[in-house]
Amino acid sequence: MARTARGALVVAWLGVTLAHLALPAAQRVHAWPLGYLLLEILAFLSLSHRAWRAPSGERMAWLLLAVSAFFEVPSLLLTFSSHGQAVPEISFLVSLLSLATGILALAGVLSFPKEPGPGSLFRRRALDSLIFATSLLFLLLAMGVQGSLRASSQGMGLRVLAAYLNAALLGGGLVFMTSYHPGHIRGPLGWLSASALAWLSALSCWALAGLPSVTSPHAWIVLAGGIPFFQGLAAWSPQPKVSRASRATDGKRLVRLFPYLPVLAAILVLAALLPRGPLELMRGAIGAFLLMVALLLLRQFLAILDLRAARRTLEERVQHRTEALEHAQEALLRTERMNTLALMGAGLAHDLNNLLSVLKSSAELALMNLEEGRPAGPEDLQRMTSAASRAATLTSRLMRFVSRESEDLAPVDLGQELRDMEATLRLLIPRTVELCIEVAPSETLIVQSSRLRLEQMLVNLVANARDAMVEGGKLAIRAGADGPETAMARIDVVDSGIGMPPEILDRIFDPFFTTKAPGKGTGLGLPSLKALVEEGEGRMEVASEPGKGSRFTIFLPRLNAL
Repeated sequence: MARTARGALVVAWLGVTLAHLALPAAQRVHAWPLGYLLLEILAFLSLSHRAWRAPSGERMAWLLLAVSAFFEVPSLLLTFSSHGQAVPEISFLVSLLSLATGILALAGVLSFPKEPGPGSLFRRRALDSLIFATSLLFLLLAMGVQGSLRASSQGMGLRVLAAYLNAALLGGGLVFMTSYHPGHIRGPLGWLSASALAWLSALSCWALAGLPSVTSPHAWIVLAGGIPFFQGLAAWSPQPKVSRASRATDGKRLVRLFPYLPVLAAILVLAALLPRGPLELMRGAIGAFLLMVALLLLRQFLAILDLRAARRTLEERVQHRTEALEHAQEALLRTERMNTLALMGAGLAHDLNNLLSVLKSSAELALMNLEEGRPAGPEDLQRMTSAASRAATLTSRLMRFVSRESEDLAPVDLGQELRDMEATLRLLIPRTVELCIEVAPSETLIVQSSRLRLEQMLVNLVANARDAMVEGGKLAIRAGADGPETAMARIDVVDSGIGMPPEILDRIFDPFFTTKAPGKGTGLGLPSLKALVEEGEGRMEVASEPGKGSRFTIFLPRLNAL
């Protein structure tokens, strides 16, 4: 049905337009009011049908638009009864009906549902619409300056004023509504805007033609036929479905600047007319221009107030967010410290287990010697004493961390420390694993660390290498410089074990990740080792390949290379 109705409107508008252009000027005086009356009746029927079918929120808007179109019918009948002659009484009634038509159309447009918003937003949009309406009124008055005296002498002042006010206010009302719903310009509001544009175009031609009292013989009057035509199309146009995101996007486009475009045109027109236009004829136009300037200043003042309010709100939000971030940062630091403490505690348990293995191996070796009739040597007791001492040092290190005490670090000779640890490291591996410790003879590798840290690093890596070489193999520990002129010392721990595939290699430093059987590993040794290396401004690298073993490399800053 909607397509049929739209087709009927298009056919009627084209028929009236072509008939008017084809007829001679003498016959247009009688033919045009009849044709325009037909278009107004079709628009009235369309708008009435939409008002009948519209939901309750839109019914009043469509009803006011339908009554506005209906008021054009007696106006046209009065015009037709005057046989195209300028009769003052009829002209006065036509002017009143025209003014009522425009007011009803404006009320109908403003009656469409609007989303609620803050009062400042309403004031800004209302001022934008008034600025737009005032600038249009100025342009129409400026274009009609040459025919103002003639129109006044014919008693047409009210008719001209009513026509100009109708076009200006309807344009401002449409700007007001589309600023609330920019996406709705594709629906009924768009067709109503086209109707207002046709109204404005016809008035502009009327003003430029000198405001003749009889307009039907002119060819440009066909532009007025677009007024009821587009209103009828608006009645058969569905409301577009516009999401909030598209509304926000559309609102940032030309719609925001649209109310101010006629202002620029008004300034240019005034600059052109001031040198040549008679002052007595331009008083109305200049008055409208001054009103427009006053509205612009008020709009600017409100914008400054909004900017100050937005700045205060932003400062408060920044302050609240800063305080919230500070509290969150403190909580995060406390949580991170507790996580680190838990990780270190788990790592401590892991390292203590390794040291207990050393104690157990030393005790078993001493027991075997006693069973063979040989007393335990001082070196056996020294290894057990050293392991127990290092275990005590580990626990005291954790206690210092809890009490936020810093560990005493000092320059140590990396090569010498590795040589001193060889006996301890051999106790961690079975006889099926060959241990080889190589230290570059020509390098003096001084690093900022401690014996406890270095031993914790190597014991951890050697224990992992042992577990990777179940059937035996070769374990090499090498110390040297990372290139002849580098500021880093490196420790390579290379085993010939089973190796690791890429999917496991990517996760070996994740806490609690382990490939060992339940109860055999905690998954905390390598993460705590990596944290310990990075705490000393070093780094770790790993390379591994299934079936070919693994290489763990620790880089530590050298002191003698600085």
